[in-house]
Amino acid sequence: MGNSDIEAARVFHEITKHSYTSVRSSAHYLDWDIKPLPYKIYPDAAAIALPRDFELSAMPTLRAIAGEAAPFSAESIGLESLTRLLFCGGGLTHRSRVGGEDYHFRAAASAGALYPIEIYVAAGEIDGLQAGLYHFSPADLKLRGLRRGDWRRTIARAAAMRPSLASARAVLLMTAIYWRSAWKYRARAYRYCFWDAGTIAANLLAAGSAGQVPAEIVTAFVDSELEALLGIDSRHEGLACLVALGRSETEPAEPPALEPFPFEAIALSSREVTYDDLVKIHAESRLKSREEVEAVTSARIETRALPAPGSQLRFETIDPDHSSPLGATILRRGSTRVFAEAPISREELATIMADSSAHPRSDFPRLTSTYLIVNGVEGMEPGAYYYRRENGSFELLKRGNFRADAGYLCLEQPLGMKCSALVVYAANLDSALGALGNRAYRDMHLEAGILAGRAYLAAYSLGRGATGLTFYDDDTTKFFEPHAAGMSPLLMVALGVPRSAAEDQT
Repeated sequence: MGNSDIEAARVFHEITKHSYTSVRSSAHYLDWDIKPLPYKIYPDAAAIALPRDFELSAMPTLRAIAGEAAPFSAESIGLESLTRLLFCGGGLTHRSRVGGEDYHFRAAASAGALYPIEIYVAAGEIDGLQAGLYHFSPADLKLRGLRRGDWRRTIARAAAMRPSLASARAVLLMTAIYWRSAWKYRARAYRYCFWDAGTIAANLLAAGSAGQVPAEIVTAFVDSELEALLGIDSRHEGLACLVALGRSETEPAEPPALEPFPFEAIALSSREVTYDDLVKIHAESRLKSREEVEAVTSARIETRALPAPGSQLRFETIDPDHSSPLGATILRRGSTRVFAEAPISREELATIMADSSAHPRSDFPRLTSTYLIVNGVEGMEPGAYYYRRENGSFELLKRGNFRADAGYLCLEQPLGMKCSALVVYAANLDSALGALGNRAYRDMHLEAGILAGRAYLAAYSLGRGATGLTFYDDDTTKFFEPHAAGMSPLLMVALGVPRSAAEDQT
């Protein structure tokens, strides 16, 4: 068993699908008495206050998310730059009370606002910060010290000496605490955890680009070695991805001997429910040796021959300088609750899609494809489309008003029916698993989350709204067939005019 036994991912995907029947026959209910804490807390770890007077980027958002990745220069990274990145990725932006419950909203979107992702920092050469392993606490904007010493070489070795990690000034390690999301979504939460890691990564990459801090996403590593470093139990908290920051011209020193993890975190709730199917897919997608890591990173996807393209529609895009500043966009970003059923322009849609669709700098190949249901876009015929990322064109698959279909596919939510366009990220499960093994299951959801997170930023920077949605799996594939035959939907994002914005314009 293990990463090469791809039946594990196939089975997990099948048993966690939503259907009209499964949603209605579920006996699951939310037990509010055991709702997990939204933060991981190490009460005995020494805290370091991060600077609160840091400036958020004034770079236009579209330039930050669509511009070429910052080169891996040897520029230093200071504590203020690190704080900016951490805040833009996972910082606490505001608190609100919704339906009698307190919500602590973060910089990046999260399924159900449950925020299962934790960020750890392995600092090596950060001006103003001693080398060590830290945990980022969004609640009070502090780092908690977990281990002294420079651990960059330990991390790089676990990833078969990935060049970006071997020369990084610091490495961010993102983990998922399953229970935070599984409390609501049960075993299917495993998918959502990687969505959430992706939206955080999208913000981090944009903030890094704006601040000239080069970054690379790394997903292939020996899990057990990094779990030991972080002191986590993969049954409850598993690695999602790494982010290499900057480049040093100095080779990291040998790390200290790895001692038992010295701290214990506060329990998230009085009782936790473990979903064995979730635990199993994470275990079966673990990499156990550097040879496995090298095999995954060298794998190539056999691209499936798609049906012959129809007419390819291309539209002008908006000048990136006409988007709002990245910092302001991140502070304003949320998840639209109600759309106004009003149209956006075809230039707006073309801009959002073009600027969000480039494959991120990473160690995994492109795994996803993009489909849309266009409900209300000025100058664009309503219908189902395939978006060709390599040239930014829209291919009409079928004409018609599919608002009702869009609303049905996203679990019969009005958001899908009233939005201007519904974006669907999908992947060919067989091709991806055949190349990367079960590890592809993590990567494809992470990639979808990154693209979705960028779409959020692009939409909000233009004064529009966005929200992520889940779906009826097989019905979504059938809707886009025959073009989408063999594809599995991963994540939906609804784009449009928020109702409040439309009311402000009247």
